[in-house]
Amino acid sequence: MDLLIPKDVYVADQFGIQIDGPTIGDNVGNAIFAKTGNGIVYHGAIRDIAGLKEMGGFTSYFSSYHPSHHNQPGNLNTMLVGINQPTRIKQATVMAGDVVLGRDGGVSFIPAHLAEKVVVTSEIVRLRDMFGHERLREGKYTAGQIDTRWSDDIERDFSQWLNAHIDELPVPKSQIQELLKNRTW
Repeated sequence: MDLLIPKDVYVADQFGIQIDGPTIGDNVGNAIFAKTGNGIVYHGAIRDIAGLKEMGGFTSYFSSYHPSHHNQPGNLNTMLVGINQPTRIKQATVMAGDVVLGRDGGVSFIPAHLAEKVVVTSEIVRLRDMFGHERLREGKYTAGQIDTRWSDDIERDFSQWLNAHIDELPVPKSQIQELLKNRTW
């Protein structure tokens, strides 16, 4: 905990241990939050869930909940094997410096060198989804047309839609202009 700094996210693999496994309760959670202003990604059980919920802004992803403690007499089943080492959380590997994106009960790890590309790509996907949803509600296209590679006609329609809505979209106007400039339509 002493190495944590503001904006860090505490990530640990407790191998999904549940009974006699929790190392994070409301005391450790408060210590993490005080140092980072963020929460945790923890492949294991947490305890003191009511106390953790009371902390406004403490965001957490964890595998399970159990009221036991990892250090019951004679039941120590946890050992620190590394700090800022590659860590596996279920099927994902996270490295120190990765961007952590948690939403709707899931979490993704984005390598730092790819973060900008992921943000830009996600903004394009967001715009395509906004356009697609609008056209689906209008009945102009079917779900099959929107959920596959778009035809040239749909791509042209999307470009026209971007131009028509450029001042009201949630993506910076300059980024939309760059996207349109690089399109061949």
